[in-house]
Amino acid sequence: MDLPTCPSCGASVLDEDAAECPFCGASMTAKSSSKKPAASSKQPEKPAVAAPSAAGKRNRRETVSDDDPFELERQQQTSKVIQLLRKPVKGKMNRYVCPMCDTPGFASSKVVGKEVKCSNAGCLAPVFLVPDTEAAERKTTEEKKPDPNQKSKLPLIAAIVASVAVIGGVYFYFTTSVPDGSELAKPFDNPIIKNQSKNSMIPDKNKPTVNPLANNGQQTQNTSTDVKQPVSPELVQKTSLESMVELSRSRDNRSKPFSRRLAAEAYAISGDLTGSREQIARIDAVDPHLPFYKLFPLIEIGWLQLQEKDTAGLKKTLDETVELSKKIPEYGGRDTLDLISRLAAFWVAAGNEDAAEELISKHQAENSLAQLSAYLQIAHETNYYDFESLIDLHRRWNAPQSVATTLILISHDYDEAALNWAALAPEAIDRTEAVTQWSLAVLEQAVNQDKKPGIDMIQPAEMKLSATGNALMYARCAFELNALKKPELAKAFLTKSKSFLEKIPVPAPLKLGSLKEIYTMKLPASEPLELASQAYIQIACAEAELGEQTEANRFLKNAVQAIQAMAPSLAAVQDKQNESSNFNFKEQIKDTLNLDSDDRINRAIRDYRKQLNSLKSAAENRSTLLVNLLSQAAKTKLSASVWNLAQQSQQAADENLKDTLLDSSLPATILDASQKNSDLTAQIKKALNDKIPPLQKEDLLVQQTLFLVKNNKPEQAAHEINQSDLKKAWKGQLSLKLLSVLINQSKFEQAIQFVTAIKDQVLREDMLNAIGAIAAVQNKVPEVSEILESNVYTPTERISGYLGLVSGLQIAKSKAPAPEPTQQPAGKL
Repeated sequence: MDLPTCPSCGASVLDEDAAECPFCGASMTAKSSSKKPAASSKQPEKPAVAAPSAAGKRNRRETVSDDDPFELERQQQTSKVIQLLRKPVKGKMNRYVCPMCDTPGFASSKVVGKEVKCSNAGCLAPVFLVPDTEAAERKTTEEKKPDPNQKSKLPLIAAIVASVAVIGGVYFYFTTSVPDGSELAKPFDNPIIKNQSKNSMIPDKNKPTVNPLANNGQQTQNTSTDVKQPVSPELVQKTSLESMVELSRSRDNRSKPFSRRLAAEAYAISGDLTGSREQIARIDAVDPHLPFYKLFPLIEIGWLQLQEKDTAGLKKTLDETVELSKKIPEYGGRDTLDLISRLAAFWVAAGNEDAAEELISKHQAENSLAQLSAYLQIAHETNYYDFESLIDLHRRWNAPQSVATTLILISHDYDEAALNWAALAPEAIDRTEAVTQWSLAVLEQAVNQDKKPGIDMIQPAEMKLSATGNALMYARCAFELNALKKPELAKAFLTKSKSFLEKIPVPAPLKLGSLKEIYTMKLPASEPLELASQAYIQIACAEAELGEQTEANRFLKNAVQAIQAMAPSLAAVQDKQNESSNFNFKEQIKDTLNLDSDDRINRAIRDYRKQLNSLKSAAENRSTLLVNLLSQAAKTKLSASVWNLAQQSQQAADENLKDTLLDSSLPATILDASQKNSDLTAQIKKALNDKIPPLQKEDLLVQQTLFLVKNNKPEQAAHEINQSDLKKAWKGQLSLKLLSVLINQSKFEQAIQFVTAIKDQVLREDMLNAIGAIAAVQNKVPEVSEILESNVYTPTERISGYLGLVSGLQIAKSKAPAPEPTQQPAGKL
């Protein structure tokens, strides 16, 4: 059936009984006329638009295109309106959604109460009025208008003076509330957020600033008298769960199954298994159909049943998880990665280790998304949300989900099962990193429990690793123990580390030989050499931190040689490629290989050049590994030694030892790490004539955003992250790290501003989850509850915050508050 058509603008109208066109305001019953229809009374007053010069004639610019019957109406509507931008820019960060096509656009807060144009060029009704949500509140504060029949003008004058005072006060309030005066900060002038400054996480001046995330999640309770009224944890938990269920029904949810999943997890964490099962059933009742989401709350239920030794209930839950695991998407992105480490840990604890191993091997990944997922699952399951110490932006795990599974098992007191699991990794380097993380976690538990972290605690791990792997493990432990102000223990661990390498010869740099040798050359396996280089570099860094510079330089050189043994230098390969282009090379290869026909000679030349191309790729990889290795060392007390090695390699007479490290980002990294060393800085600048290659894009973004955060400009740091073209998952790791920097400095209000300014909605959900958990443990529930109860964030984001709040309440309930330390605690292992 055809829809009614407006006789004036030609638009199709959905409402068959409409008396007026909702697009142009013309009467639906009037005959088509050349005259412009009168504006609808429902629309706000607009400035008068000049009428056409003659009835029935249109200006040439108003000609309606046959392809776009709404062109005239669009031109008339948008002649004096503000164009919304498709992306936020400085000064235009406020988000407004078109009521016609639901397309978001961005502009400054000055467009409130004015007409704007949709950012979607194809929108049928692009002009709409931005509602003024504070109009009603302002109206109640205005003075009552004086009676016009009243002879005296004094009340009118008084009202005018009062209005000017109010406007001036509002202007002063909003202009002075932005710390740095930038337009970028204005979107955060939200009363809900601003009120938190009165009861923020800033401790008393007489008390030291304490890292709220120390002691593996056993954060100290802040007993500040700033909290006016005590809040019942039971009441907060009950209210949070009810709010999650209510918000799950909202149409504005990013994903209703996801919201129901979080609600089911929250009920399970709180111990209400009946409520959790009810929410699990709701996952199937909403679209899209994602049955594997039910695994997340079932895992939480399973851990409770393991703890309570509910054998019958555990068997039922285990069977359910095994059946639902068949529906896990093979390429499910974050959802799949988030699930497999938690599910594998539960299966290992429940005795289903073979299924766990198969699950991880099937879905394991190494990319930035896998790293981000592993960090978040470790935080969620171990209740440790200090991403500042947890996330290492310059070192990535080869098997992040396997490492996460290991740490989750330790957090549930399955230490032996965790070690056995870590040792199952098929590759030596994966196995070494998992077992090393196990050792660090075991030592950390001892430190948190005021026990002496001895070598005997991690000796069972020695049987799981090679000699090189053990050297790396003990060196990492030594480095972290020294960071915890335990130098004597660190020296003992370092001595143990070096003992494993006494009988292993240091690899020699690979050198290109004769034409015949190159023709038949096979490169050595790279994995053992890369593992050896990491063991050497860890020892070198630990020696440097302990003040043993000579030993540190020796092992630093060994680390470089291990990388150089993997492939020839790029300079040596390029030299051989140039030789293969000489006019007499055909004769040379003929004589060297004793070839007797042109066909065999030509085939040999092709094979030789193909071999050189393969060697060139390996040489380029060698250069990349060297830059990464030395950049890692430069961030410790080895920056001067790294610079000396880079110079020696650049100036080496032997082409096989020559690596053009000074043309890479390494000098900039050394400068960034040694800003306090003026002599070294001057030496580098002089050697390179101030023509220093820039930092890598990742390091540059870290440098910029960290500077902004430390200078109280979190919203600008978020803006830099939003507009960066780096991978979203890596930016997520950086964002979590910066969030912890703010929270660890007790800058709660700025942390909220930072979260609000982040563009990635899923990341905002993750960060609000962390804030909720931290707030509950720190006894800062009212501040976070007020924000979550407001409409500052989307329903899904608020649900994530409530889940964190419920998790944090369980942490605070199960662990007695520790006495407030008298000094800043050391970082996490």
